[in-house]
Amino acid sequence: MSEKKEPSLEDSVKTLKDIISQIEDDDIHLDKAITLFSTGIDAVANCRKIIEDANGKITELKKGKNGKLIEEILDL
Repeated sequence: MSEKKEPSLEDSVKTLKDIISQIEDDDIHLDKAITLFSTGIDAVANCRKIIEDANGKITELKKGKNGKLIEEILDL
């Protein structure tokens, strides 16, 4: 059985924008707003996880002694 793949950061941000648009609609029912809010919480948690995973993995390129570029991962 395959694992469920988490949405990308871009997909999660798009989901949040869509949810905001729907919740800002004056004609939305409370049950729908609560469901959208819950989905939004999940999308925010996914964004946070992606950003935290990326934090501290900044790649710096610099020239080595032989003039070639060296990739070094910096942990911040």
